[in-house]
Amino acid sequence: MLSEGAAAPAVELPAYVDGERRRVDLDDYLGEGIVVLAFYPADFNPACTMQESDLGDLDLFTMQKDVSVFGVSPDSTYSHEAFADRYGLHVPLLSDREGRAAEAYGVATENGVGERLVRRAVFVVDHRGTVQYAQAADDLAASLDVAPVKEAVGDIGGDDTALERYRVGHDHYAEGRAAFRAAMADYEDREWMDARSGFEDAEPAFTAAADHFDTAVRFAETADFETVVDRGEEKADTLAHAASWLADSADALASGRGKQGAQYREDAQRLLDAATDLPEPPDRDAFRLAADGVELGDSVVVDPEADEGYDWRADDGDGGADTGLGVDDADLDAAVAGDADDYERSDEPDTVEGDLEMDLDAVDAAEADDEDDSEQSNVEGDTVEGDLEMDLDAVEAAEQADDTESGESNAADSESDTASGGSTGAGDPDADPVSRGGSTGDRETPAEPDSRAESGDEEADDGEPNETGEASMEELDLADPTEGEDDEDEEDERADWDIPGR
Repeated sequence: MLSEGAAAPAVELPAYVDGERRRVDLDDYLGEGIVVLAFYPADFNPACTMQESDLGDLDLFTMQKDVSVFGVSPDSTYSHEAFADRYGLHVPLLSDREGRAAEAYGVATENGVGERLVRRAVFVVDHRGTVQYAQAADDLAASLDVAPVKEAVGDIGGDDTALERYRVGHDHYAEGRAAFRAAMADYEDREWMDARSGFEDAEPAFTAAADHFDTAVRFAETADFETVVDRGEEKADTLAHAASWLADSADALASGRGKQGAQYREDAQRLLDAATDLPEPPDRDAFRLAADGVELGDSVVVDPEADEGYDWRADDGDGGADTGLGVDDADLDAAVAGDADDYERSDEPDTVEGDLEMDLDAVDAAEADDEDDSEQSNVEGDTVEGDLEMDLDAVEAAEQADDTESGESNAADSESDTASGGSTGAGDPDADPVSRGGSTGDRETPAEPDSRAESGDEEADDGEPNETGEASMEELDLADPTEGEDDEDEEDERADWDIPGR
């Protein structure tokens, strides 16, 4: 088995990580932070109970930014998925199907029949890639003892690494500080969109600085240096949150939401006040590594008796004052409140409720107008019975009117025929021929129009012209003699109808 003090080998394996399958290269983690490797025989091994797996105890390390934890076994990533889901594990699980990782760390073994197995073992590798803790057990059913692992992780330190992380963090802090100052200038000039963009750039830079400062605090072995870095982490984290609030404030003010923008600004101001009380993190070159730890430069003076735990002064002698953070300019306050002379107040409502009420009133009025128009234009009844009553009454009235007009028309035609000597249409060459049926009192039945007559041709059907202009008996015989009878039958049938309401 790999012993303590040895360099940890890097292997690349397929893995199940955060609900997905991907490949993990340990070389990306070794030398960057603390790495914990936990080898175990198999998923769902005898060390697991119905309620939990002993690997679950390693989940607590996943909450630390500078500690990476991996479980390693010969199982497939699909088995790892079921295993993680069953016990709610958040530890990345590596699949060592070919045993390369087990061989590299010296934990591969065989049983009596030659079956390849993996010993239960734990390795803690420091930030330099050196194994600081190694422990293995031959009993496959043995549970993982996490207590010595926690102790080994806590004992790992190094001022060299701490100083390196601090310097990287200070670079991020300087980047965020520059973006923040520019955004503050735009904010005071009421350039809201530019200010929002600047604050959005400052926030991730401050967050990265806080993360690196946090790692430096963990690795620091010099107490004074650890104290200074810890306060620097606090300030970077506070400014990150303040930048977020100010970005929201600038966005709200740009949209004309003055009340909301002012509230965000008040939230940010409380954080800015707290950050102003914290001194700036010392310059990255204010510390140097010595044989006995990190030496603080002359610009950094730590006073253990101070209320804050330490005090320091800057090279320029201003005592670390951070006057650029305050947003207490009276003109700016007036602009945010909407009281400045050149500030254009927006009439846009600040609440969603007001918008909804206005829109709904308009919709209700429009719907009421539509309903009135619909009632006036709708002539159909709501029921079938109403439709029948309305339609039949209208039909009956129309028929009576037609019968009256027809009788009057027939009487007039009879008088006209008598006056003209019984000739119909003699005076009008374009008149359609009609059949009298030998009586002036019979119903008139229209005859089929002759196409040649419509075109002005006065020849008879046999090709001879009709000298009188009247229809011949042969033409009259062609009319359907039953047409009049059908009309009478229809009138008789209507007389027998059972009309509702009559």
